[in-house]
Amino acid sequence: MADLYQEVRWILMVICLAVFVGVFIVMLLSMWRQHRAERPENPNFHASIVVEISWALTPFIIVSLMVYPTIKAFFKV
Repeated sequence: MADLYQEVRWILMVICLAVFVGVFIVMLLSMWRQHRAERPENPNFHASIVVEISWALTPFIIVSLMVYPTIKAFFKV
């Protein structure tokens, strides 16, 4: 049983690491593109429904995906 908990912990750690690496890469690429632009423009993100919805749904989806293996391991669903 302890091995199962340890396995779930490692899976969740790998998921967290993948999210961190993905966000870091996207952040670096966007900074690089903004820096290399001919005439850098500051985009206006205020009142953007798409940005607001994605900002709210992304953490919810990540947490939901991380909860599933935990529930499966603890309750043997």
